[in-house]
Amino acid sequence: MDAGSLPSTNNNSTNDNMASQSSQTSNEVTSTHHSKKSHGSNAVLGRTSRSSSTRQLSSAESALCGATAGVVSRVIVSPFDVVKITLQLETRRRALSIPRGLSNSMVTCARQIMQKEGVRGFFKGNLSAEYLYLTYGATQFLVFGTVESWLERVSGLPKQARSFVGGALAGAIATSITYPFDLLRTRFIAQQLSSRVHSSILGAIRHIHHEEGLRGFYRGLWPACLQIMPYMGIVFTSYDVLASGYRRARARSNSRLLRAIDPVQDAVVGASAAVIGKTCVYPLDLVRKRLQIQGPHLTSYAFGGVPKYSGMMDALAYIVRHEGFLALFRGLTPALIKAAPASASVFFVFGYTRDMLLSVRP
Repeated sequence: MDAGSLPSTNNNSTNDNMASQSSQTSNEVTSTHHSKKSHGSNAVLGRTSRSSSTRQLSSAESALCGATAGVVSRVIVSPFDVVKITLQLETRRRALSIPRGLSNSMVTCARQIMQKEGVRGFFKGNLSAEYLYLTYGATQFLVFGTVESWLERVSGLPKQARSFVGGALAGAIATSITYPFDLLRTRFIAQQLSSRVHSSILGAIRHIHHEEGLRGFYRGLWPACLQIMPYMGIVFTSYDVLASGYRRARARSNSRLLRAIDPVQDAVVGASAAVIGKTCVYPLDLVRKRLQIQGPHLTSYAFGGVPKYSGMMDALAYIVRHEGFLALFRGLTPALIKAAPASASVFFVFGYTRDMLLSVRP
């Protein structure tokens, strides 16, 4: 799913685990907010201003922070999500130029949604998406922290490797658990408000189960897992690399620009990591959306324009052959625009919720 990158829940004063969304800068950076301290590479998830020692969130607290961050993020990015999925389900062949053609198609799509469905059209599927982000965020935060802590105890892997493995496993497990909500979101967005296939979440669940069985809730799961594992691995690794580079730059310079970034460093680095990850795996995301609306009511979604596919490879081949290679990147512009505020808001809300929880501890 597009939940953006999510932070680690592991706090260890001896490693600088910057792959987490809420991991903090080194003591050189935090000294600009508190007192001057000796240089180090302490990545502290549970930051406090009282001392340089780390404070660890419990699994339940980490899950709560992740769930809260996911819900808030969803509200912010819903319009971008609707435009992105609408473009992904468009099948007309057209010559796209990058970036002008992609951005123009985004504006045109948004205008058409407004004309046909009004503001409500930008929030189709929002309730199922909220359930998705709520459960996905909580699950992923919990799994990532658990896996990373375990790897640190039993393996000699470097922190980048732990981040990659932890992020990939957390993404795959969270995706599998919450996938039915993702499918429901896509179907609600793909249908028109004037001619609905499903009128409610419970009705959709009953309808899909009756007509398609349990498998109907997991159409497109394979490309979703193939997408999310490298995506989260790339995101967490990119975050680690970018944050380490920021710390080195901050240690060498006290420029006005870097001082301005300090309060929002987590958000800036997290958003950049999310954009890198999203671009790398985007074709699989598009195929996933196409597969999610397959079924007995295929012609009722996306104006009936999406053909029937036998699987992931058939969908990829058909799209390239009939729509052109660049069609694999339909909706990339709103996806990238969405990735930045989504990831930034998750970082910010997670950190804010974490600090509130730590501040009320005895």
